[in-house]
Amino acid sequence: MPDTIVLHYTDGRSRQTAVDTLTDPARRVSSHLVVGRDGGISQLLSFDVIGWHAGESAWEGRTALNNCSIGIEIDNAGQLEERDGRWFSWFDQEYPEQEMVRGVHRNQTEATCWHRYTEVQLRVVDELCGLLVAAYGITQILGHEEIAPGRKIDPGPAFPLDEMRRRLLPSPVAASAPATQGATGSGDAG
Repeated sequence: MPDTIVLHYTDGRSRQTAVDTLTDPARRVSSHLVVGRDGGISQLLSFDVIGWHAGESAWEGRTALNNCSIGIEIDNAGQLEERDGRWFSWFDQEYPEQEMVRGVHRNQTEATCWHRYTEVQLRVVDELCGLLVAAYGITQILGHEEIAPGRKIDPGPAFPLDEMRRRLLPSPVAASAPATQGATGSGDAG
């Protein structure tokens, strides 16, 4: 049974495009849940099925975290590129300023622009994680960026991961999580 949750952002256009990708066997990638910007949830795998979401991964001496984790994908475009005071995704979709947050990623040293998670997404992901902690005895909630540093940057500084851990996990586990710099600039990350 899983004892870890790994949080991801979809790095794509919508929840539906993420679901399409994550259910395409040719892609060799899958996740247990996808949370849309409207808070809608798509469950793609049973929690007792191993998903292919973590890839090459390691944390505290363990490797292959797919084998012991539940993957939650959150619909979000991820890191944005600033061009002339406008913000664009890697797939060239423009986002308004109110959907952008500037923050320092835990594995980087300078502030960059990130797609803001919606309030309803943050609430739903928090509730899901709380339910999974209670139902499965989850002991760790990790970002993909933590188990695959240098390779992955999700869920990024726009997601309040450290705050969630402190709230949902027993204090010794939450205290062992690394402290990070929060999002700043054009708004609060949530």
